[in-house]
Amino acid sequence: METTDEARIAFQKYTSGNFEDAISSYNNLLGKDHQNTEYLAIRAQCHFNLSNFQMCLDDVKCLMSLDTTNHIKAFITGGRAATKLEKYEEAYYCYTAGLKIVPKHKEIIEDLKELQKIIIKDVESKAAAYEEKGYNAVDFCGQDPYPGDVDLFQMEVEILEKKFQIKTESFDQKPFDDVIQQKVASAAMAGHNCMLQRKWKEAQQCFTVALELDPNNHVVRRLRAEASNNLEELTATFEDLWLIPKIKRTPDTWKLGGKILMKFDLLVLAEFWFRKATQATSGKDNEPKILFQKCRVKRLYGPLTSDFPIRVDFTEYGRAIYATEDIPAGEIVFSDAPIVLGKVFDTVHYKTNIQSCDHCAQSLLSPQEYFKETFSTMDSDLRELVLKYWPNTKPIYCKNCQTVKYCSNECKTQAWNTYHELICPSRSKATARLHKISENFGKEADEAGNFVEVWVGHFSPLILARIWATIATTAKSMARESGDIIPTKEQWAYAKGPYRKFIAYGNISVEKDQTVMKDLFREIFADCGDGVSYDITDSEFKGRYFQAVCNLQVFSSPWTPYHKFLDELGKAEEDEDRTIRLLKYLKDKPTPSNVCGMFPLHACLNHSCLNNVEVSDGLVHGKGGVTVRSKRDIQKGEEIFTTYIDTAMPRKLRRAWLYKSFNFWCRCPRCQVEGDDPDVCTKCGKKAPEGKKFPGCGKCMKAWYCSVACQKSAWKLGHKTACKTEHSKTSYG
Repeated sequence: METTDEARIAFQKYTSGNFEDAISSYNNLLGKDHQNTEYLAIRAQCHFNLSNFQMCLDDVKCLMSLDTTNHIKAFITGGRAATKLEKYEEAYYCYTAGLKIVPKHKEIIEDLKELQKIIIKDVESKAAAYEEKGYNAVDFCGQDPYPGDVDLFQMEVEILEKKFQIKTESFDQKPFDDVIQQKVASAAMAGHNCMLQRKWKEAQQCFTVALELDPNNHVVRRLRAEASNNLEELTATFEDLWLIPKIKRTPDTWKLGGKILMKFDLLVLAEFWFRKATQATSGKDNEPKILFQKCRVKRLYGPLTSDFPIRVDFTEYGRAIYATEDIPAGEIVFSDAPIVLGKVFDTVHYKTNIQSCDHCAQSLLSPQEYFKETFSTMDSDLRELVLKYWPNTKPIYCKNCQTVKYCSNECKTQAWNTYHELICPSRSKATARLHKISENFGKEADEAGNFVEVWVGHFSPLILARIWATIATTAKSMARESGDIIPTKEQWAYAKGPYRKFIAYGNISVEKDQTVMKDLFREIFADCGDGVSYDITDSEFKGRYFQAVCNLQVFSSPWTPYHKFLDELGKAEEDEDRTIRLLKYLKDKPTPSNVCGMFPLHACLNHSCLNNVEVSDGLVHGKGGVTVRSKRDIQKGEEIFTTYIDTAMPRKLRRAWLYKSFNFWCRCPRCQVEGDDPDVCTKCGKKAPEGKKFPGCGKCMKAWYCSVACQKSAWKLGHKTACKTEHSKTSYG
């Protein structure tokens, strides 16, 4: 491209240090040619020199989204601007984009080392406090009954009575003299002695004798239940526990009853018993709380896992997924569909200019978007061939706003009936403003016309709006079905039910930083129609925000119009000659229309730096979703792990990054066997003499040992497994 006089003058302003005037000139130039990478790179540098770090980073991210490979200096500038803004993840990706161009670029390597120090220093004190405090997953999980549990509770009681023949009985008080009392005591003692000898049947018989004499002896009844439980006679066990009056049930009684009810698959009753056990337990005994959450997880996720070789369980670290059978490498472990989706704001990695259905994320890629400028220059008969077999991707617009796009009338109708009616840009100035902010990646113009960030997040604020709109629409619909207008508390709770599956945890306050958006959300949902309002309290806003932060997964539909086109083209024998001529234009893979979504099962995956599955785009019920596939053979009972970060980073940086981004200090097998520094023995912690370093593992160079004995011991304790796994090596590690 030829350099114009205007461009030469702008460059002279830049080289002479007149950065403000240079920015003004480049603003004009980019208004005419908004994808000119040279202009973007220089304007980014001008912004950096004026300490306009956010504007600098915005220009660099735009530059990176254009797939340029000629502006490595701009990537460095972007990394430094992001570091100044404490946006360390964006800094890391700016630098790594540069390393893809020049793998051993000295300046980038030095900047990355400095970034590593900054991140580690930022979290070391927090991490130390975290280690001292520890983590208790049950602290973040409530035991509130779900709406409708009262009816389910009664139904399960009826199942107990009909299927298991367990009934509530009361026993008349029999005449009780010293002789009977002695016989009861003698039989109970005999039973106790049998229990000590693990003679369960004999113990059961002794306790039965005692109960025939004194059926209201609840201590003996509890002992007989224990004997029956050891004999795996579950119905007999629970029958005794059920006959003990509630006021007489001990924490162990409640716990044992809950366990049996879980085996009976009477999960609402089981939750009740575990809740009572929790209330009756004092001190630091977390077992009743964990049992309750195990029961609730089984209740929530059992239906979702029935078609897959997995189960969801609750552990000390929260929900986790386990294999229920051996899974060979490369097999699909499970697939999952999003419960809500929206745009990704990370333009460094994901193109956001490719159109997709606003409801299901189906790509609306047109031939012009795929072939770009080549489309107008190819032979006319080839253009005809493309248009003949390319599927119709003309968007169907919302009839009210004429802005939001869909792939079909079905998606348009579903979206309107589910959430779009409440947040359609045509509904109010507030909803129009919300969509405009989303289009501008979280920014809006201030009074001076400058775009400022009002939404802090890598995802569209429309995701939270859709959650609230879906809840409000569902609650209103339930109210109408019951003949009311205003939803009841129970109906609101029902409507919020699907989102109970997603944990919401963060250690920062977002309400203060997002006051503009919080007020906008409140304005929108103060009027949900028909006199219904949804109160977006501080805790509601914070909770939903962190639900998104903790659970969103980027994905796109793997079956695009391009793939459909190839499929149809392959069947067209009559157009074989033209197809062959067209092949030279079909070299590039289509750019995915990446969005992000919250997936109920995927959200249960825990992190490991030695992950055994990979998450990829997949088709679920014909729509875009995620597929989780095994990286290696997985044994029955083994936990399924994904990874939340780039595991090529050194251990210290990985752990600091995980703590900063996901609020936990990684203790995975790999983190336990790798080291941080060559002057400290990874196995025993011994420090090397000043100025010396210990020899490292010759295979991975991620662990260092003071002796052969420590190396051999570490190898046996797990370093062998971690070392065998293929890890990408970074040039700054």
